Amino acid sequence: MAVHTTRRNERAERPTPAAAPHVLTPAEVAAALGSNLKRGLDDEDAEQRLREYGLNRPHEATRPPYLKLALDQLLDPLVTLLLAASIVSIAIGETVEGGAIAAILIVNAILGFWQEASAERAVRSLSRSFTQTAQVVRSGRELTVDAETVVPGDLLATREGERVAADARLINTNALEVDESTLTGESLPVAKHPVAVAAATPLAERTSMLYAGTAVTRGRAHALVCATGPSTELGDIERLTAAARPPATPLERRLARLARQMVVLGVLLTVTLAGLLLLRGQPVHEAFLLGVAVAVAAVPEGLAATVTAALALGGRAMARRGAIVTRLEAIETLGETTVICSDKTGTLTQNVIHVAAVRPADGFDEREVLAAAVLASAARETADGFSGDPIEVALLRTAAERGLSPAALLAERELLHEIPFDSDRKRMTSVYAEGDHRRVFSKGAPELVAAARPDPALLEAAAAWAGEGLRVLAVAAGYAHPESPLDDRLEQELDVIGIVALHDPLRPTAAASVASARTAGIGVRMLTGDHPATARTIGRQLGIPDEAVIARATPAEKLDLVSELQAQNEVVAVTGDGVNDAPALRKADVGVAMGRGGTEAAREAAAVVLTDDDFATIVAAVAEGRRIGDNIRKFVAFLLSANVGEVIVFAIAIGAGLDPPLAVIQVLLVNLLTDGLPALALARDPASPLTMVTPPRRGDRLFERRVWLALGLIGGLVGAAATAAYLAGRGFGDDSAQTMTFATLALSELLVVFSIRSSTLTAWRLPPNPWLLASVAASAAFLAAAVYLPQAHEPFATVSLGLWPALTAVALAALPALLVEIAKLAAARRSGVDASTLRNR
Repeated sequence: MAVHTTRRNERAERPTPAAAPHVLTPAEVAAALGSNLKRGLDDEDAEQRLREYGLNRPHEATRPPYLKLALDQLLDPLVTLLLAASIVSIAIGETVEGGAIAAILIVNAILGFWQEASAERAVRSLSRSFTQTAQVVRSGRELTVDAETVVPGDLLATREGERVAADARLINTNALEVDESTLTGESLPVAKHPVAVAAATPLAERTSMLYAGTAVTRGRAHALVCATGPSTELGDIERLTAAARPPATPLERRLARLARQMVVLGVLLTVTLAGLLLLRGQPVHEAFLLGVAVAVAAVPEGLAATVTAALALGGRAMARRGAIVTRLEAIETLGETTVICSDKTGTLTQNVIHVAAVRPADGFDEREVLAAAVLASAARETADGFSGDPIEVALLRTAAERGLSPAALLAERELLHEIPFDSDRKRMTSVYAEGDHRRVFSKGAPELVAAARPDPALLEAAAAWAGEGLRVLAVAAGYAHPESPLDDRLEQELDVIGIVALHDPLRPTAAASVASARTAGIGVRMLTGDHPATARTIGRQLGIPDEAVIARATPAEKLDLVSELQAQNEVVAVTGDGVNDAPALRKADVGVAMGRGGTEAAREAAAVVLTDDDFATIVAAVAEGRRIGDNIRKFVAFLLSANVGEVIVFAIAIGAGLDPPLAVIQVLLVNLLTDGLPALALARDPASPLTMVTPPRRGDRLFERRVWLALGLIGGLVGAAATAAYLAGRGFGDDSAQTMTFATLALSELLVVFSIRSSTLTAWRLPPNPWLLASVAASAAFLAAAVYLPQAHEPFATVSLGLWPALTAVALAALPALLVEIAKLAAARRSGVDASTLRNR
């Protein structure tokens, strides 16, 4: 019978249940591994196996193909169109315009490359979850070795405070308890023993095994290493994480759809208008230059940079609320989240064991029960609080809160003997000298502590508590004869004086935050490695239906659930803190890791890291994400309205046989500089009061049809105003036509930006945005400098406007915004609705 291991750089199939080490006896495992239960491996054999199986660490993650990532930045449809425009401009001698377009493309490509490359750190971080050194027995001698040199068949020695170096089958244990929360999600330490378990036993209940990366919280043991490196459960999680890839974010999908539509429109317009010029006998050079101008007019060059900058501003706002964003695109995605799959421990609960209740037996009180529990514990009070087993620390802390000093209790008596906890007895007992007497105190599993002298009422209460998912300890006390042997026979003469229930309590904000998420139209599912009874109880306290509570969830099951929800077009956020959460965190639309209690693997796999590990912070981050998402749609609408206006100006002028109304550099200035600052300021718009009481957006459309219609109308008004300015400039009989068009177009956008903040509220009824006011003032100042500074005339193809041309441009520029506001008032009157109650969107 063979225990399965995996050779270096190979991925072998999982062992069959008959050969799984948790099913076999220690002797069968030793025989299968060719090892010795007492001497371990010989030194020479260990060296040979190291060469054969490789180092005990996960596969090194392949570095991302940076060249491919860089080239991918140029495959965006909008980028391709602008790249073609840049090449054509340079080819026909317009090096200033061509160079400006190329510079924009380079900046956008660098930003995109940096974001994608940084996302590849997640898998590589898993190697740091493995331990640094390990204690092994080789040739009968216990040695400290580099954990990477541990091999299958090694006899591993573990003790309290150490991390386990590899997956191993237990041979012998002494009061062994292991914290497996990072691997399984089980919040309480797990008692371990060498007894084999059934083949179908879930990972979290395989008490005969140790697993790499888990921590020994009590006791010591010897175990035979069965799997190392990629073959461990931790290595399996690394493989799942490496294979997991999040889907494109809703914002990416919507912008990609918009880009495709704009490219098609831009190419059609460019070809049509350039072809029209060629048919009229215009020189090829002029036709090409016009084609470049129309292509630039049809594309919002600053869109990618503005989106990135807006997300960066949102990231700073989220950081102030306790959510550190490591991938900017996650900000808007959080706002689109439709389902949150939340880990329980540390996110919904405090991840600190507390005493939930104390029930004394008849004739005793709570203080007596707590005092006996403290005296039956190995945890101790220190200068910094309490140290020791988490359950015992909870008992000492509660006793101190009830006015009992653990240090004083111990100082009043002399400890004679201690019988440590073990997995067979499931109890711990201490014997003290109290004057001329010997007092015995014990705590442990109620069915065993009360076996000799059962108390039916207490046992019934203990069973009820256990059914609620609480961990229950019985506390017993009694006297021992001075001549009695100091062994476990003392435990048979004790009376149960009470029971204690322990739990990991909910965070104070958890239930309200879950309710807030549901009000916002977001489903909440709880995934945990805890026992089903515990999980159901916590779920009910939070208002989460049983069917949305998934207990004993393995990493693969979490990953499958995320994939299943995404296949149903859900936008999934996953929270987690352990190595076992890393695959689901990486696969999710938004992975949210815990910053305080989380593992590095979880943090690196996630897109958002919480500084306070609180579910309430996730809900706050969703609200911030929705605000940013709404504001992104505002400034995209703003930028598109400018593009529509520019295209209309070109189409009318060329259709009428007139000269180009704008120079290419002027189009770039409007799209990047005069429009860029106000667009960025829109990202700071305050949230609507209705942000978290409406369902999340769904679908790949950036705007609904009515919004597209409104944008077309606004763009049409802007284009009409700019065309009128162009015609007026030609009528003035000087060289001011292009400059008047440029000034009117830019000014009209700077006024329309206030109208675009809301589709229902008039501009003067909206809350002030000082950033927007400042940005509009700065853009207007730049526009004035471009028109009136002599040094700017040549590079920007402008001339100084006289009084009447300038007044005409200002008057025409004010018309689009004025007409939009009049339309809002008329719509509000027709509907009979007070506009102040409508959502600011």
